[in-house]
Amino acid sequence: MSSAMASYSERIDELMAEGDLVGAWRLLEAHGASRPGDPGIVAAAGRLLRLRGRHTEARALLDRTLQGALDDTRVVTELAYVARDLGEREVADGWFERAYRKGTEGEQWVLDWIDLLCGLCRFDVAQRVAATYCERMPGSASGWFSLGLAYQLGKRHDQALDAYERAMRLDHALPMLRNNMAAAYIATENYHEVQSLLRDVLRDDPGNALAWTNLATMLLKRGDPTAAQVAAERACSLAPNYPVALQCCANVFSELQQWDMALHFAQRAVELEPANMSYVWSLAMLQLLRGDYAAGWLNHEARWDGSPELNGNWPNLPMPRWTGQSLSGKSVAVWSEQGNGDVLQFARCLPLVARNVRQAGGKLIFICYASLLTLMQRSLGDEVEAVIPSEQPLPETAIDYHLPLGSLPFALGVTPDQLFAGTSYLKTDHAKVGAWRSRHESDTGRLKVGLVWSGGRTHQRNPLRSVEPRVLASALGAVRGVDFVSLQIGAGSETKAMREAGMSVSDPTGELGSFDDTAALLHSLDLVITVCTSVAHLAGALGVRAWVLLDVRPHWTWMIERNDSPWYPSIRLYRQQVYGQWEPVLTHVARDLAALVVTATHQLTQKASA
Repeated sequence: MSSAMASYSERIDELMAEGDLVGAWRLLEAHGASRPGDPGIVAAAGRLLRLRGRHTEARALLDRTLQGALDDTRVVTELAYVARDLGEREVADGWFERAYRKGTEGEQWVLDWIDLLCGLCRFDVAQRVAATYCERMPGSASGWFSLGLAYQLGKRHDQALDAYERAMRLDHALPMLRNNMAAAYIATENYHEVQSLLRDVLRDDPGNALAWTNLATMLLKRGDPTAAQVAAERACSLAPNYPVALQCCANVFSELQQWDMALHFAQRAVELEPANMSYVWSLAMLQLLRGDYAAGWLNHEARWDGSPELNGNWPNLPMPRWTGQSLSGKSVAVWSEQGNGDVLQFARCLPLVARNVRQAGGKLIFICYASLLTLMQRSLGDEVEAVIPSEQPLPETAIDYHLPLGSLPFALGVTPDQLFAGTSYLKTDHAKVGAWRSRHESDTGRLKVGLVWSGGRTHQRNPLRSVEPRVLASALGAVRGVDFVSLQIGAGSETKAMREAGMSVSDPTGELGSFDDTAALLHSLDLVITVCTSVAHLAGALGVRAWVLLDVRPHWTWMIERNDSPWYPSIRLYRQQVYGQWEPVLTHVARDLAALVVTATHQLTQKASA
């Protein structure tokens, strides 16, 4: 390119950067015609067309030029921007990567590519590109910010904070920097730093809706939903069409059990950003909780991109998903997903689905977690073609389609009154049950009550749904005529603490090697008292009497404002009425347990005298 043409191209870029599109157009009109194939001029012309919303013309112009100016970075990156603006993110990624291979790691467009990579959840690539950018441009605050964002979205929060600190030293006024740092500190539970950052942000900019949202999130994490409500409502009043703030309000009102308000804000967030699957997933949880299964099952399908636990975990299976294709002479594999409790809950759908598949001339294979394998083989072996462990490689040639287990209710159109209520659907090993019962015979006349006080330790809500062992022992240990049995795996020290608090509790969990073992033990007990975890689903699926303790924001299975469950007729629900307060719940449970002892004793007396 001649120096004159280069200066024209640079001047056009400057004018567009300054927002003077009219001036840039005039300069192109005056000088662009003399060099119609010059890559710099064409890239500028393409950018101007793009900024005017004329993407089809921009792409056509850039494509023609690219054929004669092989891999000119300016043309390639402009094609990437056109694709990005049109929502073709994968295409844009390809163009950016093509430009990147030319070795221009320090260009501004690289930061836009990093942002795109984050949007595609390609966090590893984004982190690598951003790290290289920062090596080459160590004085770029925006570069360090992009690196921090890539780490933060990839849940590498400590590294994100290191990068953000570098950005802060270079430009403490960088937009979004302190808010992002606050969010990272929330993730690492460093609430002191969160408060310090947000205090500074809100002092400088009291109308910052994101800062108020982060403050509400922090207050909620610290167990103060009423204070969180103040901050969340302030955020929504400042930015009534800001989905992040709206979703925050939905979370706050859920913890306060104001379900209509929670649903209102969740629906509004989805209306404003329907492609954000995390919002759709949150809405699904509320819809299912309220018994709106028609809408809830549909939105439940957003879990693979919207659920924090499942996001990015869709398995790379070699066969297509079944979406209604003919099953004549075909086989479909239904595979386990999410946690053990979800598998136990949704397994009820398999017999009906298997019959439908057989009637269509096909076969159904169930892929099951190893810990549930024996129980499922016994319970479903007569209904499905085979039950195989998920750890075993799939026989590709023998399976034509696949379907995730959690999608069966949607496929069947299940409603609350169609949950096959009144029947247990899992089968225990009678010999194992008999062995456990024989061990209980020496204590005839005393109720045998199983206890579970904690769910999975890594679950994000476990601190809220769990009961402190000593609190449980203090509340129930004084009930006479009961022998408690710990069903809490790996909690020997907690069981010991419960004994020290005066509770009579044994711990046979060292003998439980699978859910089949646990199922047999449950069937030998008179009652199971448990928080929301897989044991609750197991007891319900077996038809074992169980009392389930629920915090203020229960799993959607348990619905709201009822003490029974359409999923499990043998289960009774005990609900927390006030956030974080288990004592009233346990007082209710202790009273009912004492009454159950009286009833059981009376029945034994009558039986003995008969």
